[in-house]
Amino acid sequence: MSFVEVKNLDYKKGGKKIFSNLNFSLDRGRIIALLGENGSGKTTIMRLLSGLALNWKGQMTIDGLPINHGTKSKVSYLVDLNDFPKDFTIEKVLSFYHQFYEDFSLERAAELLDFMELEKKMKLKVLSLGQKGKVSLAVALARKTAVYLLDEPLNGIDLLTRERIIQSLLRWFEEDSLILITTHQLAEIETIVDEVLILKNREIVLHQELESLRETREIGLEELYREELAK
Repeated sequence: MSFVEVKNLDYKKGGKKIFSNLNFSLDRGRIIALLGENGSGKTTIMRLLSGLALNWKGQMTIDGLPINHGTKSKVSYLVDLNDFPKDFTIEKVLSFYHQFYEDFSLERAAELLDFMELEKKMKLKVLSLGQKGKVSLAVALARKTAVYLLDEPLNGIDLLTRERIIQSLLRWFEEDSLILITTHQLAEIETIVDEVLILKNREIVLHQELESLRETREIGLEELYREELAK
């Protein structure tokens, strides 16, 4: 059995069908790109795996456990800093998550902030979009857990900051965990991705190891993505 299993999943929201008979599996030790156009269902998959989406039918498991409140301790995802008071410092955000999650490492959070050149005393209201992205990622990666769901961590962020974020993923990635990442910055994640999963019209049209795709089709990630969506 794979570490993450999704079988025969049906999901509706507001009476509208989002997924019908969705199936895929993910293993530890992998960085996986979840790609698709806006509205293809990427964020919904993230919410389903995190246990935040309700009223689905089928089977979803993490490490053999059905996805529910009991699996939330195994999943870390990007935080929305807009949920915190603007006068909060980064340090207060870290303290909140340290109290909320037993696996949250203040030491690792400090290392991540130092690597991303951020000071804990900085207030959220003075942070740029790129700095907020760094903080959000630092909070997610500071948890020592099994599954990291990173929904558009590079969105709206400048080139140098994106490079720093990519470097942090490599530096703090542990072999017994998995990262599922969505982004439109395909060229920048190509060097770190192990496999790719592409959605089109809320269906999986491709799920394969990136290295084997390079060998068999002799194309990069961006060209592969364009070809699959054009079919």
